[in-house]
Amino acid sequence: MGRDMLTRRSREEILREVKRIQRIREKVMAGEEVKCPNCGQTLMFFGKDSGKHPGIYCPTDDFEILIEYDHLSKED
Repeated sequence: MGRDMLTRRSREEILREVKRIQRIREKVMAGEEVKCPNCGQTLMFFGKDSGKHPGIYCPTDDFEILIEYDHLSKED
């Protein structure tokens, strides 16, 4: 990838994108039907015990939000 293909985003643009992703995550995890911002397919949520990395995925692999969970219990 050439350097000219990368564009520098302002702090405000980055914060808007973070907020947009947080809204999408909150809606999907609350059970709302949310469309992929890239292709329009319905986004799917996969939890900790799904066998897939926890996150929100587009069925066409256009978009994903990976979710990291803190270790809730420690094994001794």
